[in-house]
Amino acid sequence: MTLLPVLSPLEDESLTSFLNRVAAFHFGIGVREFLSSIELSQQSVLYPDDEALDRIARLTGTSVDHLKSMTFLREGARMRSFRGQIVHAEFGNLNATSFCPACLLEDGQCGSASQRRRVGRSIWQIEPVRQCPKYGLVLHRRGNTSHSEKFQLMDEVAPNDEELQHMVDSAMHLPISGLSDWVLSRLRGEKGPEWLDCQPIDLAARACEMLGVILSVGTHVNLRKITSAQWAKAGHLGFGYASRGEQGIREALDLAYQDFTSKEINGGPQQVLGRLYQWLQFSKNDKPFGPIREVVRDFILDHFAIAKGTELLGRPVERQRVHTAHSLARKTGQHSKTVNRAMVLAGVMRGDPEKVSGTRVFDAEMGEALMSRIRNSIPIKHLPNYLNCNRVQAEQLTRTGIIPSLVQNDGNLTGVLKNVALEDADTFLKKLTARAVRVQVPSDGVMDIVSAAEAARWPVIDIVRGLLGGVFETVEVVDPDLKFKGILIDPTEVRAVLTREKAEGRVELEEAARIIGMPPHGLSALARMRKPCGAAYVTEHFVENSKGKRIRLFALEELLQFRKEHISLTEIAQTEHFSTKVMKMKMDGRGIEPVAPKYELGRIWYRRENCRLQ
Repeated sequence: MTLLPVLSPLEDESLTSFLNRVAAFHFGIGVREFLSSIELSQQSVLYPDDEALDRIARLTGTSVDHLKSMTFLREGARMRSFRGQIVHAEFGNLNATSFCPACLLEDGQCGSASQRRRVGRSIWQIEPVRQCPKYGLVLHRRGNTSHSEKFQLMDEVAPNDEELQHMVDSAMHLPISGLSDWVLSRLRGEKGPEWLDCQPIDLAARACEMLGVILSVGTHVNLRKITSAQWAKAGHLGFGYASRGEQGIREALDLAYQDFTSKEINGGPQQVLGRLYQWLQFSKNDKPFGPIREVVRDFILDHFAIAKGTELLGRPVERQRVHTAHSLARKTGQHSKTVNRAMVLAGVMRGDPEKVSGTRVFDAEMGEALMSRIRNSIPIKHLPNYLNCNRVQAEQLTRTGIIPSLVQNDGNLTGVLKNVALEDADTFLKKLTARAVRVQVPSDGVMDIVSAAEAARWPVIDIVRGLLGGVFETVEVVDPDLKFKGILIDPTEVRAVLTREKAEGRVELEEAARIIGMPPHGLSALARMRKPCGAAYVTEHFVENSKGKRIRLFALEELLQFRKEHISLTEIAQTEHFSTKVMKMKMDGRGIEPVAPKYELGRIWYRRENCRLQ
């Protein structure tokens, strides 16, 4: 039987408030007495099941679906359903009394929709909704003093009108929180930011608040002492970043990181990210965190020297991404000052080569590779014996970069940093001898490189470049153990080929790749590409020797022009002190497109004018 006339629920009214008005409207009694008379328990109204909802629907003439939207429904252990959203129980805070004093005063006015009865709103019980969406006041929220207060009957839990007016007069007015607005919009079925919409509403809201807390209240603040106003501000701030997805969250984390490192003190992720890190790392329950955990984990691995195997935010680290000078020193047994100097002078890390920093990080693979090269290196003065060449030739090979020094730096290098890695010396010899044909008896007229240089009147270093580029037809070796001195060439051919190349301003593939800063396959790919105007970036030329073998040459002027107009992602990342992964995200966020997708050129390259770099 339906009670007539039908009393309709008000907007956002809670189920207990509605039944309280039904009891007073039809019978002039309180809700508890009313429930007792219809043999419906108070617990079944606080957490109604389908049977209870059916009875209330038949009695009040309100649809079951409407009734469901007015309260939190049980969905198994510690889970609730509210307006189609499955949430954890904490999202609907039934253990707290929440109200807007301005709304309650409005309810008591003559002509109010509630006929001067105070109305409890279900949205006030939503934990991350900390402001009245109508008046913008920070909601009054306190813990319940008894089990009966869970009914949230406003005549019982809220003070008299005089006190409510005082609360309004002294209330803090804040702009409507973006987080509260998004939560209520999503509950209405509206679409919002994709990153937030793709996860449970309660997890997304909590992520926003915890992100905002460390930026607006403090990294190590006592969460239990944060006021509702502070939570509202934190939620609004965190929402501003999280609404832009992973990139926005990383920007927020970077603010906390830069603030910490600017103080020039050392510390790990817990010191930098405080309560956010502790929440994600040390939680003792099985409640999920949502995708923010992976975003924060990724940020930590990019900014802190976390060793492989360390348990970090739910799972062990598979690969250490970055080092500090101290962490790499511990791993390699070197002094931290040596490591710091090497990383800075090699361009692996920005900073002062003479001042060790505990917070500056650099790519772990690059750092470990450099230290490995340092351990397996020899002084340049020992290079002549290793290559079997003279001192002048060894110095020329290193000065021109054909055999790179450990550190490519114009400063005054000292100690092991002036050395040459054995692997680079071996690579040079391998390339040099790979072009040579093994013979028992040398052909007529061939000479070793130094003798051929004197006969052809051409610098040794240019001949070496020609050998590495494969521009000579006649290259022989009788005894490979002679290394540099064992290579035999024809001085007549040397003079003819190098004179031609110099006149045409062209260099062979190996030298071209070194000049432009790409691996050979990247330069080959660049030669196939075209600028937006349709012109080629670089032009590939082919010359045939007497046996018909094609030799690839590139115009030096075009190579230098490309370097003048373009810059690699690695160079930008080193300049701005970010990992290449983070820098790529920033470039994408700025809408700056690379010259070629992914690593087609061996590195990612950008036009300098787009990057506003010199």
